[in-house]
Amino acid sequence: MDETTADNSTARTRRGLIGSLVAAGAAVAVASRASAAGDGTSPTTTAPPKRDEADTATVNALIAREQDMVATYEQAVGGAGGDDRAALELMHAHHIAYVQALAALLGPDSDVSAGQALALQGGTYAQAAQELAAHERATINRHVEALASIRGTDAANLVASIITVEARHVAALLVSATGTVQSLTAAGQN
Repeated sequence: MDETTADNSTARTRRGLIGSLVAAGAAVAVASRASAAGDGTSPTTTAPPKRDEADTATVNALIAREQDMVATYEQAVGGAGGDDRAALELMHAHHIAYVQALAALLGPDSDVSAGQALALQGGTYAQAAQELAAHERATINRHVEALASIRGTDAANLVASIITVEARHVAALLVSATGTVQSLTAAGQN
C-alpha cells in the first residue's frame, strides 16, 4: 500500500470512528426515563423512585469527575490537529453534555464547579489518546461503582447511558492511537 492510500485509509477510519461517536453521544440525550418495578426477584407494588434525594452526593461526585474530563479534553484538543482534533472535540462535547445532564437531574442541588485537568504526558497523538483512554476507563469505573448505590431510576438510566458512550470513547481512542482493533483486546487484558 502506498503512503497516499494509507493516509486516506486512516482518515476514513477516523471519520468512521467520529461518526459512531456522534451516534453514541445522542444516546445520552434520549436516555430512557422509564421506571422498572422491583428488582425482578419478587413481586412488588412499589416502583423505585424516579429521583431519590439520597443520590445527590453520588451524582455530584460524578459531575466533578466529568468536569475533570472536560478540563482534560480541553488540554488535549489544544495539542491536536485535523481529524484527531475533531475526534477529541467531539469527546469533549460529550463530557460537557454529561455534566449538563447530571446537573439537570439534580437541579438546584447540583454542584458544578470547574474541573481540574488530569495528567497527560504524551507528546504524540497516539500517546495522548492512550492516556485519555486510561482516564476514560477510570471514569467508567467510577460510574459503575456509583450505580451500586444509586436508588433513583432516572439517575441510574442516565449514568448507564454515559457509561456506554464512554466505553465507545475508549475504543475509538485506542483504535485511532494504534490503527488496529487488536489494541482493544490488549487493553481489555489490563
